[in-house]
Amino acid sequence: MIDAFPNFDAQTVKPLEAAQYLRAAGWAEAAAPSDRLWIWHRTVENENFEVLLPRDARFRDYRLRLKELIQTLSTSEQRPAEHVFADIITIGADIIRIRIADPDLEDGSLPIEEHAAIAQKTRELVLAAACAATGPKAVWHTRRPAQAMDHVRKVRIGQSERGSYIVKVINRITPRIGTADDGIDEPFDRKVTSVLADSLEALRSASEDAALRDNFGAFDRAVQSGVSANLCDAVAGLWGGDENQRRLEFNFRWSPTRPVGDDEVRDISLGSDHVAVIREAGRVLRERTPEDDFEIRGLVTDLHRGPLDEEGVVTVVCEVEGKPRHVKLKLSGARYDDALAAHGSERVLTASGTLTKGGRTFTLENPHSVEILEEED
Repeated sequence: MIDAFPNFDAQTVKPLEAAQYLRAAGWAEAAAPSDRLWIWHRTVENENFEVLLPRDARFRDYRLRLKELIQTLSTSEQRPAEHVFADIITIGADIIRIRIADPDLEDGSLPIEEHAAIAQKTRELVLAAACAATGPKAVWHTRRPAQAMDHVRKVRIGQSERGSYIVKVINRITPRIGTADDGIDEPFDRKVTSVLADSLEALRSASEDAALRDNFGAFDRAVQSGVSANLCDAVAGLWGGDENQRRLEFNFRWSPTRPVGDDEVRDISLGSDHVAVIREAGRVLRERTPEDDFEIRGLVTDLHRGPLDEEGVVTVVCEVEGKPRHVKLKLSGARYDDALAAHGSERVLTASGTLTKGGRTFTLENPHSVEILEEED
């Protein structure tokens, strides 16, 4: 019964959301004696059901009618009332359930030290999809598209569900008005869900292809489907360390307010054998992909220029990927002389360019905006 779960609040159910749920569930609207309510009918296994839905949540009997409506739906669908209630209030959202299947998590709880990490990796997963929805890219560095960042701020996390540990991601969707073939592009919010589903499926396929054929080309091709080093890192982070023999299961419930075809991805499962490959793919993608507009800032530790050369190699120690690294760049003329002077006086050099990595060596290609910072008091 509704009274069995205390979180029921009729005011959180908007009349149009309840009506959208009824229509999507196969209920038919019938003639009503008043414009103050809707009447809906449905026959299930030769049993007729009827519900009354007030058109305005301010009506005094709104809570009573909603209580009756949800209980009738619970009976006709043969599932708990609280599940029906949860689906009604999220009818306008795509729901992505991330199940971390692990024998140690069967009670639905999570070690306290993992909780923050799971939340952060879930955000990174959605952000990777949102970035890819603006266009495919192998690595998204520090500068993320503003549209993606704005969207992630709107995504919500629902109450955890039982069944190992389940993260419920709620992505609100713009409802469709008209038909799917009206030539109008999908809104960005739905694109994010679609890209997430497609990229996870491509990631699963690429990891299997790479493992069986020892061919990284599968991941290169998967970039066009939204796969990135960021997505790989988020998935590997959700899975945990090498000692965890767990599975990641992604379930997509597409909002009925913007229907999708039967061929859309519904379920994706990744095991430890997939994730080991995915983790390495993320590292390789990140290492192989240059980073544009990267700024270095640090002390000059070494310089080398031949006696007849105009251009010399300058080495600067600075932070890259959160760690101190030695980055080489080529400078000539007065800029090389400035770097030489900075080395002697231990002043900071800054420069921007394209950061590349070859083996263990970082190089700043096409350096510009080279400056020597004056000593601070």
